Amino acid sequence: MFLIKQSLNNRTIKSLLRLYSIGRKNHYDILNLRKNCSDKDIKEAFIQLSKEYHPDKNKDAKAQEKFVNVVEAYNVLGKPGSRARYDNMIAIETNNSYVYRTHVPYNLRKNPQYSYYYASQTQTNTANNARSSFYNRTASTTSTKLPNYVVIGFCTGVAFIGVILQIYVIRNMYMAQRKQALEKSKKLAEELEAVRANALANGNEMQTRLLLDRIVTAANPTVATASLGQALVNEKKVILLFIFVDFR
Repeated sequence: MFLIKQSLNNRTIKSLLRLYSIGRKNHYDILNLRKNCSDKDIKEAFIQLSKEYHPDKNKDAKAQEKFVNVVEAYNVLGKPGSRARYDNMIAIETNNSYVYRTHVPYNLRKNPQYSYYYASQTQTNTANNARSSFYNRTASTTSTKLPNYVVIGFCTGVAFIGVILQIYVIRNMYMAQRKQALEKSKKLAEELEAVRANALANGNEMQTRLLLDRIVTAANPTVATASLGQALVNEKKVILLFIFVDFR
């Protein structure tokens, strides 16, 4: 019983709201314009109606009230921003009234004003559906986006791997250069030991002659004669002795 009474109360409230929304005039009705009118039409209608209902010219009892309504309608519809907000409000009221309307009489359907509101409502519903579809696609795209901590972790991992590879390459280059330097030092040490061993085995005089022969052969092998070698021995003997002493 309580549910039936509550349902009847809801129906009564909805019916009153529907009748109120249908019976009252909006700003377009006050200016005798359609919703798709231009800004020029609004301005011309305001000038005409304000002259018609101005209290100084029209002495009718309701002229002042109509003049105030005309001014209020122009203040709302004369600005693009306020007009857009007002159109949205009308669309919401139209949607609500359409939901509560259970049956539309045939003669009301043939009314041009009803046809205009029905077309406006259809356009509004289409726009709302398109907007909802766009927001749903945007939400799905946003949900598939990777979190920031995943991107930061990936970048940090790549940077860490790059640092490790750089350290590995630098270490290998350093070890290769060090190995070459050690091999070169070892080779020079072996040559020095060989020279010292030959010097001890052959004596200073023989070692000097061997060094001079190497120098002469390296300088010009085709003219390396014994006399030239003896001359070089006599001239460079003192210098080579100093070199030999340095080796020892």
